[in-house]
Order: sequence, then C-alpha cells, then structure tokens
Amino acid sequence: MPMRKILPCVIAAALLPATAFAAPDAKLPEPKVPVANPFASVHDLFDCTRDTGTLVSAHRGGAAPGYPENAIETAAHTLSQFPVLVEVDVRRTSDGVLVLMHDDTLDRTSTGTGPVEAQTWSALSQLYLEDNDGNLTTFRIPRLSTMAEWAHNRALVLAEVKDSDALPQMIREIRAAGAQTNFMLLVNSLEDAKRVQELDPTISITFEMADATALARAKEAGIDMKRVIAWTGIGKRDRAYWNDLRAQGLTVSYGTLWFIDGAVENLDLKGIYAELAQDGVALLATDRAVAAQAEIARVRPIEAALRQCKAVGMEPK
Repeated sequence: MPMRKILPCVIAAALLPATAFAAPDAKLPEPKVPVANPFASVHDLFDCTRDTGTLVSAHRGGAAPGYPENAIETAAHTLSQFPVLVEVDVRRTSDGVLVLMHDDTLDRTSTGTGPVEAQTWSALSQLYLEDNDGNLTTFRIPRLSTMAEWAHNRALVLAEVKDSDALPQMIREIRAAGAQTNFMLLVNSLEDAKRVQELDPTISITFEMADATALARAKEAGIDMKRVIAWTGIGKRDRAYWNDLRAQGLTVSYGTLWFIDGAVENLDLKGIYAELAQDGVALLATDRAVAAQAEIARVRPIEAALRQCKAVGMEPK
C-alpha cells in the first residue's frame, strides 16, 4: 500500500474513538421529511407525486466537503436538510458482501487501494472514506444491508447495480430489511430489468431510455412498463418525448450531472432546475442537490406532494 494511504489510516486509528468502528446509529441526524411509503412500491408513490412535485436524486448520496460518496452519514446529512432520493452504487467483495462503492477500485474514495472485488469484507471494514477533495473522514464503507435497514421508513434509495450476478442477493437484502417499498434499482440492461421483475415485482426499476426507439425496445423485450421509472439520461432536453412518456403514464427522470451542473455552477446560471421541473421531470439526478432543491421547491415542491400522498413518516421534534 502506498505511504500516502498508510499514514492516514494510522493517524485516524490513533485519534478516533471506539465508536467510530461501529455501524451508523441513532446519532445520525434524522431526515427533515422522512419518507414512509404507504404504497406497494416506489413507482406507485411516483404515480401519486409526479403531477405536482419533483424529487431531487442526490447523486452518490449528495457528496459535499467532509461528506464522501456512498456513505450513510452523507445521505443522512443531505436528508436532514430536505427530502431527496438517495442514489448509491453497489459492488461485491471477494467473499460476497455487498457494499456501497462507485468505482471498481478503492483508491479514489477510500484509504484502500486495488479492486473492490479482490478484497474481503473484513479488510474493507477497516478502511476510511475520503471526500471528493481527498480529505480523510471518520466514515467507513457501508454494507448494502446496513443502508437498507437505515433507509426503511426514512428515505427513498436508488441503488445502481454494478454486478448483474449480485441482483438476487441485493433483492434478498432489501427484502430482509423490509425496505422494498423504499428502494429502486438502476439496471444497465434489459436482461437485468426483466430479471428484477421476475425476482420481485414489488421493487421498482429504472434504466436508460433516452428516446422513443429505446422505449420501443423495452416494450418489445416484455418489460412491464408500469413498474419502471423512465431514465432519459443527461443529454437532450426532449420535451416532446417527455410529454409522450407522461401521456403513457410513465414517470420522467432526467439528469443534470456533469454538463448542466457544471455550466450552472461555472456561469452562475439561474432557473435551470426549476425549468426542468416545470417541463415535467419528476425525478432529477444532480450533483448540486442543495441548489436544485431550492429552485424546484418554488415551483413543484416535493414536500407538499409527499404530504398529499400521505408518504411522510414520523418527523423529528
């Protein structure tokens, strides 16, 4: 292991209290607006909210200075400010444990090095996460099962499937936590979409259908579109296509990741997120969750939509 990785581990281990090694607990902030989905699935909830509210999807949990990607602590920090859907990424260790990690290697976001799939859970559990500026945090790499337990009746979660072979295990762990009405899976093939629908019809799915041709392919493949959120990608703002999706009873999802987010930040643009919400985007994926939520709340507030749909759980005092 490179020295730059060894030293932070040694320093952190010396300074952190024993509680730093434990799983996230009640000390985490509670969501400002906890989501307790009263419907049978996430897509059923969107059927209720999509005409009146737009939900922000916090990419990789809403990473911010001091809050690394794919940490439960980061998700809790984001949700303590406003209601969002938390997007995370799932990979599998060498001994079959499902963990939250975007990259296939540990180097960029943790004190470890090398492929995630080459490490045991025991080894990964000793590592610390780093934020996007490379700063060491006290947060550990979480297991999917821990995230599922924490999210139940607190938050909506979108888990991207990085390993198709892990799908059955992912579904088992989500079900074991009783969190299937809080979870949605992002799959990267029509084969995986069909597989999820066969394994568990209560777990919603989303996959890219950037245009009418992709939508037609999904239908031809036998996908039950009533259980799908239509992820239209990060490219063209195709209002005509979005209107067509909505006319077919589908929920429209779109992303401002990288390109639009970068332009908004660098050029100090105003109103882009609100425009997208007014265009009928019901789920907006972004790296700028705070700014997006502030704009959207003025035109299509998700909190009001969630309350109207009776999807708000026990709120913090």
